[in-house]
Amino acid sequence: MSFQKRVFLLIIASAILKLFFSTTTGLGADEVYYWTYALKLQWNYFDHPPLVAWLIRLTTGNLFFHNEVSVRLGAIICSSICIWLIFKLGALMNNLQTGWFAALLYTASVYCSITAGTNILPDSPQMIFWLTSIILLIKISRITNDNPKVNLLWCLFGLSTGLCMMSKVHGVFIWIGALLYVLFINRNWLKNWGIYLAILISLIIVSPIIIWNFQNDFITYKFHSSRINPIGSGLDLLGFIKNVFGQMASNNPISFVLIYISLLSVFKGKIPVEKKEIKILLFCSIPLIALMLFISLFKDTHPYWPGPAYSSLLILPAAQLAANAKSKKQIIPGVLKWALAYLVIIAFLQILVTNHFPGTLSLQKQGPKTGLDDLTLDSYGWREAGNSFDSLYQSDVAKNIMPANAPIVITNWDTGAAIEFYVAHKTKQQVIGIGDILDLHQYYWANKYKKQLKAGDSAYFIVASDGFNYRTSNLVNQCFKQYDKPFVITQYRSGLICRYISVYRMRGYLNGSSITKATP
Repeated sequence: MSFQKRVFLLIIASAILKLFFSTTTGLGADEVYYWTYALKLQWNYFDHPPLVAWLIRLTTGNLFFHNEVSVRLGAIICSSICIWLIFKLGALMNNLQTGWFAALLYTASVYCSITAGTNILPDSPQMIFWLTSIILLIKISRITNDNPKVNLLWCLFGLSTGLCMMSKVHGVFIWIGALLYVLFINRNWLKNWGIYLAILISLIIVSPIIIWNFQNDFITYKFHSSRINPIGSGLDLLGFIKNVFGQMASNNPISFVLIYISLLSVFKGKIPVEKKEIKILLFCSIPLIALMLFISLFKDTHPYWPGPAYSSLLILPAAQLAANAKSKKQIIPGVLKWALAYLVIIAFLQILVTNHFPGTLSLQKQGPKTGLDDLTLDSYGWREAGNSFDSLYQSDVAKNIMPANAPIVITNWDTGAAIEFYVAHKTKQQVIGIGDILDLHQYYWANKYKKQLKAGDSAYFIVASDGFNYRTSNLVNQCFKQYDKPFVITQYRSGLICRYISVYRMRGYLNGSSITKATP
């Protein structure tokens, strides 16, 4: 069987497993939040550029389909394309066997197959353009400035990197890598007008992000800067160690070790790949990894942020494995079998823990904060909560306890998005954010497109115990004259209480109350 056929079978098998995963776990907090992006298409959003919203709008059939699979389908399709792209990159840089091993390593990555390959995130479409941009950069490095194809390749590179940044701003590291290569390796690229055209194309593509932020006081960059700016933060060695192990786990411990072993081999000159092409990989990948590790010395960072960089570096261990293979037709080396086994174990553990762990993983087992910080609850129980609330809402309207179409007010983006997807969509109610922009995120702008509360209006306020916050709850109380005793939905997992969802009937909205507050 040819390597190409093996890759196609790998793509089909991994897609089937991802679809199974999608049907057995609810959407996470980030996923439902990005679904709310798709409700109102814009050129940029508070947290991220718009490509993930466009992708969700496409795979849900312009929001016609409302289920986990349709929302996640874009991520699964993107991941499938990426398996093929990493195969082509490996084959381009070394040989078909390297491409095949790279495809296996990519599939074995938790980040590539689950985090961004099943869950719908801005990283999902980003990975297509990240890998495409590197392939184009490798091809550009192989031809001279007088080759008639070079300018076309530069234009395609500008297009690909622009779309990469329109997925997630991390895409700028591809351009950083290209410019580092120019500075240290091949300054002849500066003599070709194609590179300048590529820069112009990328700038035109990302211009909506710049314009939107200019119109909104560069709030996206202020928000992300506050998350990663180390100035004023003390040294946190424990946080750094946690982040290193987090990066290892969120990629794949076996692949992680293989990457760093191959990096050592690179410095010893023992990787069977052209040195200039290895430098392209390193220039595009190492700066992102190094920056995230540096920031983790001072700030909490998500371990999956450098995921694209680790993904492109998978070519190096793939080339090393191909060089050491017993046969040019070897299907799966033993170390890759263990790497794939790790992925399967993590995927099924996530399904089992999310759906069947008794009670909650949180230290808060009772009281108003039951389930606090239990991330598995993000993907559990919200559809059942929606059914329970729907029964309450229909009863309230029938008995004239609450007016029909009374909106639901929320105070934070993550719980609010879960309520909008699983609850409000079912009852056809409007969701309105109350609070600070840093709590509401995109809901600060979404409010502007919705019917505003008027003096005397009633509303529902839904509070989940795993996201309970006294400050934001008090803010809602101050916006209304009174509220009824809450209706409490008690949620169980494997027979033990995991969360309480309290439904308050808020009455008498106070006209002039501050629904949203901008960041000082």
